[in-house]
Amino acid sequence: MDIYNGWLIVNSYYNPAKFNALYRVLQESAEKAGLHFSKWTSAQRPTIIGSQAREPRPSFVLFWDKDVLLAKAMELSGLRLFNSADAIQLADDKAETALKLAAAGIPIPDTIPAPTCFPGCKRDPASAEQAAKILGWPLVIKENKGSFGQQVYLANNVREAERILIHIGEHDCVFQRFISDSAGKDLRVTVVGGKAICAMERQSASKEQFRSNMELGGTATARAISPLEEKLAVESAAALGLDFAGVDLLMGKDENERYVCEVNSNPQLQSTIDACGINPATSIMWHIRSQLKGEQ
Repeated sequence: MDIYNGWLIVNSYYNPAKFNALYRVLQESAEKAGLHFSKWTSAQRPTIIGSQAREPRPSFVLFWDKDVLLAKAMELSGLRLFNSADAIQLADDKAETALKLAAAGIPIPDTIPAPTCFPGCKRDPASAEQAAKILGWPLVIKENKGSFGQQVYLANNVREAERILIHIGEHDCVFQRFISDSAGKDLRVTVVGGKAICAMERQSASKEQFRSNMELGGTATARAISPLEEKLAVESAAALGLDFAGVDLLMGKDENERYVCEVNSNPQLQSTIDACGINPATSIMWHIRSQLKGEQ
């Protein structure tokens, strides 16, 4: 079996213990697929824009970061990235994700981009009030960039929205319709190479918590998915150009109503492994191998 050598690129600054465990899972899974990579932080592997690499070039880069500019610089130098820079950029920006999914005809919660706020300016809560006239209260307010549910808020009225907007400050954000039927629960579907390989339903830790993220105390159980859920997850990953993704679906009034909430370009895998008994990293590595072999 041919051996392909690559790099695993991770963030230079955010490195909690659970991520180190994830990186070990990725490396162990890679070896089984005939892939070997060395782990580097984004600071350890700078890429000069406009310059050819002067060192041995890897066969691939598993880009487990959201440093889009570094990803684009690496692609410009001729490196093959999984996921691609453009796909990561689309998935990492909630407004861009919403635009791309809506353009593909994929159902999402009704979304209104908040007016851009420049540094030194103060957000006007009237923008949230105007959005709520269309989307209703409570109103979901999301920073365009964020992870683990930490930058997602729920405002029940203008006063709460004003406090949230003051906290967000100049960061870009969106207003989104609250899907009450899915309060405190969602479905995470893992997609690799155009196939939904497993799914888990996540439940929030309490009735007061509308977000179901595991990092916020949520729990997860594996479950089978319907043809509609599979279709939406696979189409969402394809619309953003992702080789692999974690697609989050919100429930509607019945089994025929689902909404794509978010798409993650580098999902945390351990909770999926624990809940589903399936290691998505194995599928990711064999997908990478098949792509590399097909591109030779």
